Amino acid sequence: MTKAQEMLYKVGVENLFIAFMTGTDKADSIPTYDEEIYSLPAIESLGIAGNPTSAAKWASNKKIVNVTKNNQYTLTLDHPGLPVEVLDKMLGKKPIKGIAFDDAKMKELPYFAVGFIAPLSSGEFQARWYPRCQVTPPEETHTTNNDETSLPTEQLVMTASPLLYNDITKADFNSARDSAAGISKEDFMQQVVCDESQIETLFPTP
Repeated sequence: MTKAQEMLYKVGVENLFIAFMTGTDKADSIPTYDEEIYSLPAIESLGIAGNPTSAAKWASNKKIVNVTKNNQYTLTLDHPGLPVEVLDKMLGKKPIKGIAFDDAKMKELPYFAVGFIAPLSSGEFQARWYPRCQVTPPEETHTTNNDETSLPTEQLVMTASPLLYNDITKADFNSARDSAAGISKEDFMQQVVCDESQIETLFPTP
């Protein structure tokens, strides 16, 4: 039995990875990202919800075609806290002397890639990139301190949508796949992987 045939299960989740897109997403080229990729020990839980739609075609009293598409994911991150620098970049804020303003004008929030690593049993792992995400401005609650010992959990909701260049919504790597030999989780998270043309350059065949 190969490792791809084993019954593997998730045993947790590791760091959150954030890479901000430079410039704008274009239809004629792979997007570029900042060289700095934030690796944050910030995931209490990460919920991933798709938005699938389907269509069927009938002929001669039979369903001859049944297709499904998923045009976005909603990522719900429960976390203990994120660096203010990361939150400012997500929300497109450019503080001056520590002061940032919000206004009621319509604007397009910045795009960034979201990645994470999920260890599996037997030492294998799953790693993933969502290359085109935007944040939903977060809700806030401020409460008074009291005698109870507790640390609040905060929530951030992000939407992952398809790249304009190739319609890719996520890149999913699993080390248990037979073809995955020689690629570590560090290799995969070292840059944003978002197109098949990158594979041989980033992960050349030995």
